[in-house]
Amino acid sequence: FSLKFDKCLCAGWDRAVEAGHFRYKLNIDQTKVIGKLGYVAQLNEKRAQERRKPDNICSVNQPFNPATFNFGKIPASEVLFQLGDGCVNDLNDKNQCGDGTNKEVMKVRNLVVINVSPLEYGHVLLVPDVDACNPQSKSTVQLEVLLQILPFHNGFRVGFNSLCAYASVNHLHLHAYYLNHELFIEHTPVNNLKGPLYELTSMPGHGYALQLHGTDHVTLSRWVFQITDYFQKKEVAHNMFMTRGSVFGDPQGSTNRTVRVFIWPRKKFIGLKDEAAFNVALVELAGHLPIKVESLFNELTEESIESTIRDHLLQSTEYETIKHDLVSMFSQQGS
Repeated sequence: FSLKFDKCLCAGWDRAVEAGHFRYKLNIDQTKVIGKLGYVAQLNEKRAQERRKPDNICSVNQPFNPATFNFGKIPASEVLFQLGDGCVNDLNDKNQCGDGTNKEVMKVRNLVVINVSPLEYGHVLLVPDVDACNPQSKSTVQLEVLLQILPFHNGFRVGFNSLCAYASVNHLHLHAYYLNHELFIEHTPVNNLKGPLYELTSMPGHGYALQLHGTDHVTLSRWVFQITDYFQKKEVAHNMFMTRGSVFGDPQGSTNRTVRVFIWPRKKFIGLKDEAAFNVALVELAGHLPIKVESLFNELTEESIESTIRDHLLQSTEYETIKHDLVSMFSQQGS
């Protein structure tokens, strides 16, 4: 199943490139690693120039609007395959489930579609239950965790931007892509707060961390949902990033690997995208920086990167209130 997922994603993505279904040909002009935390900066000017204009977002809990762009309106050529019933249903191969049956029609359509403005190779969007027309505030985590577990490729990353945290479309979706560069967040130390809840303080974007090690994907999903649901109810903008990495407490080179999940509460961003070298969303908080302008790429320093990130973070008083609430939440459930 894992092998089929990777194979279907990469083969389908390559076919879409050849057929010209993207807004631009992905061309990472330059890549450099910056500072002691090893920020991976990549010059990708086409993404800033050619991507679709984002929706007008003013609330973390903004309702779905069928009149605006949504993934129900995309052409069939942008859909790579469907996930469901424990199988990968490649639309170019009608028998991908591995049990000898044809599951071409699925009642709930969990689509994997190309991101027509890619930031890296294999950049896709997972749209859970596309026909339900869920807004981006409708948390769906279990399938996201399952996605991260599936591929064999260690460079596969999955993430989520809430509304007011640089989500451009108010239709529930997750980002996934491949990045063949190690990120500091794969082995960064974290501090235990309560039970499975940890805190990330070794990077400028302070946030919360969980891991698959010692549990199962259903339980991990529940923990993640508890945090994101709290954020939704409190109207707190947030970003989430999932990656393979070392088990918490193990050193960088450890072969004891797991799935790490990071969730950052942050300031709301309302309005048009700003003019900094990069937007602070899920990949940037994790240390991957797609840069929009060559002159700004050339001027990047660790200090300027971390200053930009801090400008998007909560005030310490608000962050500490959230931390207190989350610790209480995990204490009450005996975790």
